[in-house]
Amino acid sequence: MSPEAVAKDRSASDPAAKDAPASKAAGAAAATTRLGDPITEHPVALSEIAKHPGAYEDKVVATTGTVTAVCQSMGCWMEIKDSASEAHVKLAGHKFFVPKSSSGHTARVQGKVIKVDPTDECVQEAAEQTGKPIAKLQLVATGVELD
Repeated sequence: MSPEAVAKDRSASDPAAKDAPASKAAGAAAATTRLGDPITEHPVALSEIAKHPGAYEDKVVATTGTVTAVCQSMGCWMEIKDSASEAHVKLAGHKFFVPKSSSGHTARVQGKVIKVDPTDECVQEAAEQTGKPIAKLQLVATGVELD
């Protein structure tokens, strides 16, 4: 997704972002890109969710991690990690997409924790693109913020 398309997507869901530039000059602080619904939940460490996935299954959580991989077809999934855990993040209903260049950025994600279905097309595509099995923890994101 081009920076212009990201800015357009942001302005559709965030009127304050309408006049915000899609990118900033080199050396300036990067703007936060907001995609999907606003993040409203209190954050839980990704490592905490990974330690006790059953306690969070089918619940909406907010968490943070570094983006390690992004779907290079559409931007419809990403992998995130913190110092101890990782998660596969699907974007709910393809209502929004993360930029394909998001690897290395910090992502705040809000979504439902679900069991990984190894037969899911998104899961299989992620394993093919990354060359490794996806994380055992999966979220279906309704909102994402990228720094």
